[in-house]
Amino acid sequence: MPSSPLPTLLAILVLLVAMAGVLLALWRSRQRERRDRQRFELVVRAISDGVYDLDVVADRLWRSEALCRMFDLPAEGSGADVGDWLERIHPEDRARVREGFRAAMASRTTEWQVAYRYRRPDGTVGHMRDRMLIVRDGGGRPLRAIGGVTEVSAEQTMLEKLGLLERAIEANSYGVAIVDALAPDMPCVYANRALARMSGYTVGELLGHNLRLLQGSEREQPGLQSLRRALREGREGFALLRNWHKDGMAYWVELMVSPVRDTQDRITHWVGSQADVSERVATEQALAHRATHDELTDLPNRHLFRDRLAQALRESRRFGLDLVVLFMDLDNFKLVNDSLGHAAGDELLRTVARRLQGCLRQTDTVARFGGDEFVVLLIGDAESDVLRVIDRIAEALRRPMELAGSMHYVTASIGYARCPQHGEEAGVLLQRADMAMYQAKARGRNRAVAYEASFDQGVVERLTLANQLREAIAHGEFELYYQPLFRWDGRVQGIEALLRWNHPQRGLLAPGHFIESLEESGLMAELGRWVLRDAARRPVDLRAAGFDEVRVIINVSATQLHHDLLADIEAAVKDFELPSSALEIEVTESVLMINVESTIEQMKRVARLGVGFAVDDFGTGYSSLSYLKRLPIQRLKIDRSFVSGLGTDPDDEAICASVILLASSLGLDTVAEGVETEVQRDWLAEHGCGELQGYLLGRPMPFDALLALLNSQRN
Repeated sequence: MPSSPLPTLLAILVLLVAMAGVLLALWRSRQRERRDRQRFELVVRAISDGVYDLDVVADRLWRSEALCRMFDLPAEGSGADVGDWLERIHPEDRARVREGFRAAMASRTTEWQVAYRYRRPDGTVGHMRDRMLIVRDGGGRPLRAIGGVTEVSAEQTMLEKLGLLERAIEANSYGVAIVDALAPDMPCVYANRALARMSGYTVGELLGHNLRLLQGSEREQPGLQSLRRALREGREGFALLRNWHKDGMAYWVELMVSPVRDTQDRITHWVGSQADVSERVATEQALAHRATHDELTDLPNRHLFRDRLAQALRESRRFGLDLVVLFMDLDNFKLVNDSLGHAAGDELLRTVARRLQGCLRQTDTVARFGGDEFVVLLIGDAESDVLRVIDRIAEALRRPMELAGSMHYVTASIGYARCPQHGEEAGVLLQRADMAMYQAKARGRNRAVAYEASFDQGVVERLTLANQLREAIAHGEFELYYQPLFRWDGRVQGIEALLRWNHPQRGLLAPGHFIESLEESGLMAELGRWVLRDAARRPVDLRAAGFDEVRVIINVSATQLHHDLLADIEAAVKDFELPSSALEIEVTESVLMINVESTIEQMKRVARLGVGFAVDDFGTGYSSLSYLKRLPIQRLKIDRSFVSGLGTDPDDEAICASVILLASSLGLDTVAEGVETEVQRDWLAEHGCGELQGYLLGRPMPFDALLALLNSQRN
């Protein structure tokens, strides 16, 4: 029986339905793939990056439009041939990229990144960053490579700028730091090497810390206060600060801080830039110190002293404190400069300054006013305390000091005034202390004198006298008297030239009335030269009268001894043709000891001219016998203060006997001055004194009268 066609039709129908389902699924798949592809292409077109898809198996390369525009390439190409892409890469980067690509494909890596330069279609150079993902099969063979290329030229330019900026900051000599304004305690987040070198800390030691550590314990500097104010107000700030190096040394910086704000105008960071100005500050401090301190001794100068005195006076009025001003002048300082030179004088002043500082407390002030003048300010001292300070000063100066290879002594004349007793203004106290100092000089020097009201008149008198002396020299009002020196048998051996002033109103004045003012006013050298010339004429007159053996004795001051004395005597010996021993120079013992080595040399040069030397007032100074035996002297003159006691005072007799014996032992003659009684004359003759001088034997007289006396004695 034939089979029915219905099953066959049903089978065909089922097959057709199945095939329709497959075709529908395939169509839908193709639609989804087309939509995905369109979506992918739209995404790729929407982004700026270039995208590529390399099908290694099918040897097919797909490139996005963006990538093609970047490199000026066709969209389709052979997967094995990426030469057109490599040709666009900068020649200096090409080999590196090619080898990197090949190595990535040959390895088992699934990701490869590379950055390189490339040439744009317009010929300019750009920067790319390429990231590629590699799909591999189970054996690690590459199946597909999908990647994206990003134009990073702007980013690279920014990085280069940042790198340049960082290198510039690192190369800068200024110390630069950035601190986080939002973090607690504002830690440092960046510091350059210059700041590290400047501070001694490493960059690592600075990061994470507040930079106040650079100020150490000095947290209240004036500069810090202005800096904190700027930080509070959110503005730029500038300050001069003293920082401390890690090793403990101080250094000065000028610091500038500036705020860094975000887009919401919020301060996120502070940038600080600082320069090491230690050298400049040191120079400024040195200049300021020089303006207020004496360059030679480094003591305060008169300007700083006046400031301190003014401040002390204000405190004195407020708290009722006493204060004392001491005005001190070194005795015979000018002779040191004249005889040993200014270098020795400077060393003497420096030594005196150091010794004065050692005598005072920290609250006291000693200043140099100029020349050899020093001023001391004592605060809150009673009269007894002032005298103790003066004693310490005298003791300090009493110690010998070495100048130009030899030992020298220095003394000082001191005057002082108290506040409020002697004045309550700085100028008044200084002036009155100065007056008292002049009184100390007038009373013999090497002493201290307190101000007295009577000194005011004395200042006027001194000024008047100094002016009168200048006029007297100009008008020739001075003349010489001569006093004879007798041998024990009554014969005249010499005549001493003594200065007299024929004052228009006061008559004939002895040196005691004006000699101190001559020294103070600087007139002694001029007048002393006249005395030497006038007296040096007398040996000629004496020889003409038949008195060849009588010598002329001239007193020479300390100023003259070291002020062209040798040249003046040379001129006199030559001009008047003086024989040897016709002239004798008389100097005091104290003058000899001012600058011993220089004095000895000066005296030896004078002695070579045939001029003798005698030491006046012997026994009243502090000469050393070791120096005395080196002096080219012929006579010692016993001071009248010892002669006056002969016959009544055993001490004076012992001193005179010792001087005569000492002179005899050294091969020297002796002269006794101030002989006024026969007892004194007889005692001296009995004990071997070579020559006598005094009113008992002969008073000072004009030369003509003295010549008549000599003639009468001879007859």
